[in-house]
Amino acid sequence: MTHFAVRIPGEGLAEINGELLAVGQDRSVHEAVLDRLQQYAQERAAAVEATVDEGPGGAHFVLQVAPDGSSRLVDPTERAESADHAQEPPPPGPAASAVAPVSVDSGPAASAVAPVSVDSGPAASAVAPVSAAPAPAPASAVATAVATAVARARAAATAPPAPVPSAAPAPPPPPSRPLPRELADRVAHINALARRGRLEEASAEVTALREELTRTAGTEHPDALEARAMEAYLAYLREDHREATVLALSVARILCGAGAPQAPAAVARAAAAWQRLEDDRAAEIHGRELLHMWGRLRGGGRLSPADEHLAHRVRDHVEALSSCV
Repeated sequence: MTHFAVRIPGEGLAEINGELLAVGQDRSVHEAVLDRLQQYAQERAAAVEATVDEGPGGAHFVLQVAPDGSSRLVDPTERAESADHAQEPPPPGPAASAVAPVSVDSGPAASAVAPVSVDSGPAASAVAPVSAAPAPAPASAVATAVATAVARARAAATAPPAPVPSAAPAPPPPPSRPLPRELADRVAHINALARRGRLEEASAEVTALREELTRTAGTEHPDALEARAMEAYLAYLREDHREATVLALSVARILCGAGAPQAPAAVARAAAAWQRLEDDRAAEIHGRELLHMWGRLRGGGRLSPADEHLAHRVRDHVEALSSCV
């Protein structure tokens, strides 16, 4: 994987591999950095990594950015384990033809899958995709929230205070339009697997569907977005809260950037997954992204009293995490 060195010595200044990055007046240096990393990923048709250094007293972390603009923090232990494995000799015998997914017990949450109808037929489904989004937003708008959050990240060195009270995310609402027959059949099959508690299989199916839709229609196409929302909800039911948070945040980020009416509900679903995170550093970074999106929605007068209350609780928790350094 291609690796870059990013240095942000001050507001409005950034270097990538020693080359000064021009920052326009209409965006922050953090947006510019993430946009450029996404551009590098698109040129290579593969994710890239960057070591981000914000100078003395700032954050220092490794970020992975995919061609579609999605990003994630790379756990240092994950990188160390990868390096160790790379040095080990291959085992004797034929190589495995596939890597099996990690199995996570679904636990009692599996029974929480809520039925919802599919527009193209009378069959009921177990997991509902999110409603259609308006026209796609520019890549820079989609990347803004995560760029700002990542740039302000600070690792928590001590145990955090009690987390925000937990609540399971609601299933995404049904689509507001009829689905093509082939797509409706695949969604019905995924929902049938989920109803029977076969969450690993359902997750694998919806991931394949999301990747196919992203390839053919684009990341921000309503069908691809709905598949991603389903993927996030199934990840939550499998108790893979890190994956659920990343996926749900990406859905909320796109809807916020597009000005979609479903954006507040999408942010609330992302918050429900976020509050189950056990990694303090990830909780702070993703919590700041939630606050950034709520700030954008607040500016448009689109937050309900319940949204404001949730945002206040998340802000208190994020500030407590920030002080634990």
